[in-house]
Amino acid sequence: MFPAVDPIPLPAPVWLFRVLHVTTLALHFLSLHLLVGGLLMASIWTLMARGGRNAPMRDAAGAVANRLPIIMTFVINLGVPPLLFTQVLYGRALYTSSVLIGAWWIAVIGLLMAAYTLLYVANARSTRGKGWGWIGLVALLLIFKIAFIYSSNMTLMLRPEVWPAMYQDNPSGVQFNSGDPTVMPRLIFMLAGSLAVGGVGMMFLGLKKFLAAETTLFLRRWGARLAAIGIVAQAGAGFWVMSTQPEAVREGLAASSVYSGCLIAWGATAVLLLGVGVVAQLKASAPGWLMPSVAGLLAFVNVAAMTLFRDGIREVTLGLHGFDVWDRAVATNWIVVGVFLVLFVAGLGVIFWLGSVVARAKGVEERYA
Repeated sequence: MFPAVDPIPLPAPVWLFRVLHVTTLALHFLSLHLLVGGLLMASIWTLMARGGRNAPMRDAAGAVANRLPIIMTFVINLGVPPLLFTQVLYGRALYTSSVLIGAWWIAVIGLLMAAYTLLYVANARSTRGKGWGWIGLVALLLIFKIAFIYSSNMTLMLRPEVWPAMYQDNPSGVQFNSGDPTVMPRLIFMLAGSLAVGGVGMMFLGLKKFLAAETTLFLRRWGARLAAIGIVAQAGAGFWVMSTQPEAVREGLAASSVYSGCLIAWGATAVLLLGVGVVAQLKASAPGWLMPSVAGLLAFVNVAAMTLFRDGIREVTLGLHGFDVWDRAVATNWIVVGVFLVLFVAGLGVIFWLGSVVARAKGVEERYA
C-alpha cells in the first residue's frame, strides 16, 4: 500500500525529528494565525471606515496592514522546516498524496507570490491614505486557497485506500481530496484560531505609543474581543473535527496519555484565554503589558497543544493502515546533530532578539488618512 522504505537510514532519532517538527510547525501556525486574523479584520475595517467615517478604525487597519508583509516572511520561513521534517518522517505517504494533487501543489508557489505582492500593495496604499480593502480581501482569498490545498494534501496522505482509484480516475494531478469529511472541519478549525491569535497580536499592537490614543484603545478592545470570540469559535470547530474522525482514530487518541493530555491542555488554555479576553476588554482603557503577555503565553501553549494533537491524528490514522513512523533505521551522527541544534537555537534566539528590537523601537507617529 505504501512505497518501500528508503534504505538510507535517518541521520537522527525519530523522536528528535518529531520534536523539531512539532516545534517549528507550532511557530508556523502562530505566524499564520497572526497573518490571517490581521488581514481579515484589517480589510473589513478599512472598508467600513471609507470616507473618514471612523478614524481610529481606519488607522488601526493601516497599522495592521503595515506589519502584514513582515509577518508573511515568518509564515514562509517557518513553514519550510516542518514540511521538510514531515517529508523525512512521512514521505512515503506525503509524496504520494502530493503527486495526486500535483498541479495544485505546485500552484501554491504562484498563489503565495501573488498574495505576498498584494500585501505590499495594500501596505503602500494604506500609507498613502488610499483604499485597499478589496485588495486585502483578494489576498485573503488566495491565502485561503493555499490553506485548502494544504488541508487537502495533509488529509489525503492519511487515506492510502483511495490513492489507486484517484490516480486511475485522473493522473494529471488536478484533483482534491474530495469525499473526505475531515477536510473542511480541519480547515475551519485552523482559520477560527486565526481570530484568537490575531486578536492577541492586536492587543500587543495596542500598546504602541506612536499610534493615536484612540487607535490603541480600539486595537486593545477589538484584540481582546477577537481573542475571546475566536477561541470559542475554534472550540466549536474542534468538536466538529473530532466528530468526523473515524471511531478507531478517536479510540487511539484517547488511549494515548500524551494526546489526551494535549487535548486537556488545549481545553484549559482555551478557557483561560476566553477569560483573559473578557477581562482585557473590560480593562482596555488601562493599558499594560500584563494582559497581552498572559494572552500571548496562553495562545502559544494552546497552539502547541493543538499542533501535537494534530500530529497524533496523523500517527494514529496512518498506524491503522500499517504505517509505523517509529519503524525506521537510524544511524545518528551526533556531531552533525549537535551543530544543527546549536544553530537552530541560535537562529530562534536571533529571531526573538530582532522581535524585541522592533518592539522597543520608538518609531514615528502613524497616520493613515
